[in-house]
Amino acid sequence: MKVELKEPKVWQRVFEIEVPGEQVKAAIEELYLDYSRNAKIPGFRPGKVPRTVLEARFGKGIEAEAIERLVPESYEKALVDHKIVPINRAEISDLDFTPDRSIKFKATFEVLPPVALKQYNGLPATKRLRRISGLDVDREIEYLQGLYAEYKQTGNPAKNGDRLIIDFVPLSGLDNPEKSKGENYPVDLGTPQVLPEFNKNLIGTKAGDIKEITVKYPDDYQGGGLAGKEAVFKVTVKEVREKHLPSLDDEFAKKVSEYQTITELKEKIKNGLESRSSAEAAEGVRVQVLQKMIEDNPLELPQSLVTGELEKMVADAKERHHRQHKHQTGKECQDCPDDAKLKEQYLPIAEWKIKEELLLAEVARQEKIEVSQADLDESFADLARYYRKTAEEIKATFSSSQDRLDDLKDRIAVTKAGKLVAEAAAVKEEFIEGPK
Repeated sequence: MKVELKEPKVWQRVFEIEVPGEQVKAAIEELYLDYSRNAKIPGFRPGKVPRTVLEARFGKGIEAEAIERLVPESYEKALVDHKIVPINRAEISDLDFTPDRSIKFKATFEVLPPVALKQYNGLPATKRLRRISGLDVDREIEYLQGLYAEYKQTGNPAKNGDRLIIDFVPLSGLDNPEKSKGENYPVDLGTPQVLPEFNKNLIGTKAGDIKEITVKYPDDYQGGGLAGKEAVFKVTVKEVREKHLPSLDDEFAKKVSEYQTITELKEKIKNGLESRSSAEAAEGVRVQVLQKMIEDNPLELPQSLVTGELEKMVADAKERHHRQHKHQTGKECQDCPDDAKLKEQYLPIAEWKIKEELLLAEVARQEKIEVSQADLDESFADLARYYRKTAEEIKATFSSSQDRLDDLKDRIAVTKAGKLVAEAAAVKEEFIEGPK
């Protein structure tokens, strides 16, 4: 077998393969023997069918079958002989079955690009830490306080902070009003989730009041295909409930946490905010270092890698949209994101992610980073929490497939490499004042 290897791009390879006539003839003869033994032709016993009859009935099919067998076999052998690992399925072209029965064809495929990694230790980065103040803690406490608020019916006019229970029906402006009506719908006045027109017109109302409210939806409004439309709603106020916040005392601390005093709760919240700030700052360092590595080590990316990562990101984005807007599928989703726009939006992110993984994989290789059983067990536990399964179930899933287990080990090694380059960075600390 003759094989000529060409490299049109750093991430692309082309085999020009010629399978000699002797090998093709041997494969065809083997197929004729199989057909002779197994073919059922009226008037002939199995194994006794004349060659001329087989050639007349199956000749073209046998030649095609020989090609179908020899092309992938020859391609796989060329990969082994040249010690090349492809990352996508080869495209077979220029197939030629010549009169001397040799087979010629091209196999075009992609490989990972070479990574000539320069310095990755001591890269400059700024660690931006946010100072945690008493105001930050108070905001967290107020959030908890709001979660445990009670809403009690009142005969007083509605004000910001109250919760109204309403029915609403579109009177005009909507193509499908049945989908935009609601009963016993809670509205918390003054919150950003409530349309401004509803906030403005429902202030001062009481139970039993009926209002007609005109709403002009913004051009970028997400949900229900309402963007840019103007609609009139008939709104019936059924209840006005006044918000009552619990007292911020030791009893509150016991109710909302495992801590016994409000002082202890505030201290734990402060510690948690400081830990979060530190983790966010550390991630910022990691991203800065990776950005510097990407700039210093330009990579040409294989198209199949970019396409695969981009398709995954777009699919995830659409799934999140369907889930958030309660669309089971995209078929009835008038405001679903357009695929072309999503691809344009996510393309730089997909390319960045691929470059990150390639560079960190090289760091892991150079640093000889190993993945221990403890690393795997920790990953199994994390995945179990995410998928709401037991760690043993996750472990069994990965253990049943060596490829999946190897892929997980590679991902863990890349993560460890990312931590390594971040910890080795030349870090300058910078403190940020005020709210996030």
